[in-house]
Amino acid sequence: MNSKRIIFVVLISIAMSTSTFSQNATIKEEKLTMKTYMFSDPSPLPQIGRLYPYFRFDGYTAKGEDKAWNMVVLENEYIKVFVCPDIGGKIWGAIEKSTGKEFMYYNHVVKFRDVAMRGAWTSGGLEYNFGDIGHIPTCATPVDYRIKENEDGSVSCIVGALDLPSRTNWNVEIRLPKDKAYFETKATWFNNSNVPVTYYHWMNAAAKAKGNLEFLYPGNKRIGHGGEIGEWPIDNGREISFYENNNFGVYKSYHVINAYSDYFGGYYHDDDFGFGHYSLYDDKPGKKIWIWGLSDQGMIWEDLLTDSDGQYIEYQSGKLFNQAAASSTYTPFKHREFSPQDTDVMNEYWFPLKETKGMVAASQHGVLNIEQSGNKVTLFLSALQNLDDDLVVTSQGKIIFNKKVKATPLQLITETITIDNGSVFEVNFGKNKLYYNSKNPNNSVDRPIKPNEDFNMETAYGLYVEGLELEKQRRYPEALQAYVKSHEKEPGFVPTINRLALSHYRIMQYQKALEYTQKALAVDTYDGLANYNYGLIYAILGNTNEAKSGFSIASQDVAYRSSAYTELAKLFLNEKNFDKAKTYLEKALHFNIFNMSALEMQAFIYRKEKDSVSAHSKLETITQLDATNIFADAELLFLKQKSEAEFNAQITNELPYETYLELALKYLALGAQDEAVTLLKLAPKQPIVALWLAHLDTENTTAHLQEALKLPVDLVFPHRVESVTMLNELIDKNSHWKLKYFVALIYWNKGLIEEAKSMFAKCGDEPGTSLFYLAKTKLFVDEENAAEEALQRAYSIDPNDWRVNMALIEDYLAKHKFGEAAKKAKTFLKLYPEKSLFGMHYAKAVMGLKQYDTCIDFLNAFNVLPYEGATIGRTMYHDACIKAAFDALQKGNYKKAIDYAKQAKLWPKNLGVGKHYDVDERLDNFIIAYGLEQMHKKSKAEQVYKTIAGHRTPKYLNESTKLYLQLIALGKIGMTKDAEQLLNKALQHEKNNQYLKWVEAKYKNKNPEKVMQEIMAAGTEVQVYDTKFVDTEFELLIDFLTIIKNNN
Repeated sequence: MNSKRIIFVVLISIAMSTSTFSQNATIKEEKLTMKTYMFSDPSPLPQIGRLYPYFRFDGYTAKGEDKAWNMVVLENEYIKVFVCPDIGGKIWGAIEKSTGKEFMYYNHVVKFRDVAMRGAWTSGGLEYNFGDIGHIPTCATPVDYRIKENEDGSVSCIVGALDLPSRTNWNVEIRLPKDKAYFETKATWFNNSNVPVTYYHWMNAAAKAKGNLEFLYPGNKRIGHGGEIGEWPIDNGREISFYENNNFGVYKSYHVINAYSDYFGGYYHDDDFGFGHYSLYDDKPGKKIWIWGLSDQGMIWEDLLTDSDGQYIEYQSGKLFNQAAASSTYTPFKHREFSPQDTDVMNEYWFPLKETKGMVAASQHGVLNIEQSGNKVTLFLSALQNLDDDLVVTSQGKIIFNKKVKATPLQLITETITIDNGSVFEVNFGKNKLYYNSKNPNNSVDRPIKPNEDFNMETAYGLYVEGLELEKQRRYPEALQAYVKSHEKEPGFVPTINRLALSHYRIMQYQKALEYTQKALAVDTYDGLANYNYGLIYAILGNTNEAKSGFSIASQDVAYRSSAYTELAKLFLNEKNFDKAKTYLEKALHFNIFNMSALEMQAFIYRKEKDSVSAHSKLETITQLDATNIFADAELLFLKQKSEAEFNAQITNELPYETYLELALKYLALGAQDEAVTLLKLAPKQPIVALWLAHLDTENTTAHLQEALKLPVDLVFPHRVESVTMLNELIDKNSHWKLKYFVALIYWNKGLIEEAKSMFAKCGDEPGTSLFYLAKTKLFVDEENAAEEALQRAYSIDPNDWRVNMALIEDYLAKHKFGEAAKKAKTFLKLYPEKSLFGMHYAKAVMGLKQYDTCIDFLNAFNVLPYEGATIGRTMYHDACIKAAFDALQKGNYKKAIDYAKQAKLWPKNLGVGKHYDVDERLDNFIIAYGLEQMHKKSKAEQVYKTIAGHRTPKYLNESTKLYLQLIALGKIGMTKDAEQLLNKALQHEKNNQYLKWVEAKYKNKNPEKVMQEIMAAGTEVQVYDTKFVDTEFELLIDFLTIIKNNN
């Protein structure tokens, strides 16, 4: 155990007496050995985009080995909770002790699979998500953590991390009270930056799927990632609130809405046990169910994610109503942003349901369930803590039951009372500690869920909203384009002008940002965002009077008040005007008591003023909000209350050098260069750390610079704006390529493509590492010669590197050099059998060579380790079979074509994709019917045409161009009117489906080529979790129709 990380350490054995447990909860660290399917092979290539500077992990294995993991175990008399700081700080599982049953799924193996944004992810427990999108970048890697025993007898494990793209900090305190049957999570998220950032926060808990599970989610509607609307809990006569009734469709993401409710959970009727969650509605209005799906599509993941614990579901709580995909922009369920210097604190309670039969109300006091049969009402009250209060039932204005209830945690109280048939009744325990009203049991609400059809996205305001939505998704270059379009529509529209200024500020184009800001102020000199932008821009340009003016007026707008005061304090602090700085910090905290930047600056000033008492008091406030706050530890270091070794031991996360850099730059922004240098000297050796030391520790610049330039550039991804100035100043003194490469990466990630290209070009042929040239191929993707030259240079440097050869294979495929691609892919697949992409590329290459049988045989024998949402293996198998059928049709071998089409319907499980319930086989069947027809087997052909004609695309799926084949099939069996009705119905149901417009144009012979061009122009790129529909078999359909035309 590392005592440096522990506050009030308690070392207590698990085997404790009940009396001891009733006095205090216990907490300890232990090494837990579990079979582990480890991830590996971090990519040294820059992953420019929403998650930069994070990198992916490309190595996964089908073979498990025992590995010891650090586990923090919290335990009291009633429940036991496991926290794993090594794996994202996630709660690994939670157990109700009297039954030994899990109310939070405990996975007995650690099975990393390529699911998250960075790849590595494990199932089970409770995962925290902060930032941009699901499966946080730190979900599989070590985080900072502390453990402590609290004065009230409870124990806590606090985990936390820095989100690098947004430069925000989050922490989660997992607290187990000494005498209660729940544990509490307090999630705190700080936007320490001076600009708004993307807001996304969900807590994803897992529970087993088996046991006749009923989801207890108040609400009457559900929405999808794209804001799609469905009914809840019964949809189309199917009670989907029961897990087993979800045996249809594909994966399920049910965001249940339209109930003002503080609780949700699930109950296993076979086990008489369940799980529950409680939080104030304003903390967590979002309530989601995730189901992998009961078909092979979902069940295939059972063995991929665990060895013996079985399939699971997820019960998730969120700050927003849905986990919004890009298409949710066009619904009421838009994205959100996190204001500068804002803080969010969210308290939640997680608990078991024991013998309650269900749940209709819950709080931290207990769980209430009600079962009614005729005029008999049975109350089930399960305590979550010691109860001593009145249970009162009223009906028609009269008290019909009143009893004093005393209960210990998890003790079940049952009462049966008689109520007049049809009468409304209320149950009230402890003066609203638990409350239920039979008139409105779900506390239903009727919020708008459909888009306002009068809203026009093509207006100046509409384009502004579109830009804002893109900005809230970290899609900054696209946001800027939308703002430019809005500005062109209405040059004087101030909201757009302000966002244009902020957009240019983000990408370091300060003069342009200032031009827009001045335009906005020329319309309204008191505009809050315009003044705030004015302050930000002039602060970085070094004109403090202008900056102070901007922040001062911005503070009149409550939206920017706390942040503006914080920035003012920073300006005065840099002038060593501590009194003025303290005045503005107090003002900042009056409007946001959780403003972490303000609290840190106060502690800093008190230390500078040698007021150690006030400094310690402020540091205590900080650590109460965030026990993992490293600034507080640094201040203790500078106060000589903590040694360097103790300070270093606090930083346990995956990328410790990023913590030191962020902290050093925070001190530098306060004018504290000496502290910044001290911290950087404590950091692990790393190029950007050494370069900052070369910049700041001027007496040793040469030594630091030499060290930086000797270190490899693998996994070095500079991303902070502050580093640009530093790097450019060093470039003026030293022309080494690494300095230019580093600054180019920042330009590239900011969307400054030409500036990045210029820096890459200035590096010339000096770099001797293949990764530089691989990165260059991506940057120069629109310049074929430059990209080709870079790829060849990478290969000449490192001809055996798998990433270089993967890039070379992909280049061959793009240029239709299928022979070279097949040869190289086959070679490297033998060297790297677990890298499925080599196999996929080999299959694609031999398909390109029209060696369809070779492709099919290979795929039938090839094992794919899949990733979430991956369908490439089965898609390629299906395409190969269909193209083989096409080849046979063209040669007049109809029997063989039919055999291939039948084979196309198969779903080989070795390809890592399971078959879902509603597979569309219209193309496969039409080939069969057409082949039979050509063989003059009209009766059999007609039967197949009838099968095609009877196809029904379910509402949850988009209609595709295969509808055209169905219309033709209907005509073949004499049902032309039905065909027209089907087409009209589809067009009415999906008015914006371009593929349907092509079907209509083709069927009615009204220039389908024009619609096809529009489809191609729209592209096939789909954002993460987006619901944008791309018809992946459109090209196959076109090829088929061409074959039919030629045969005729």
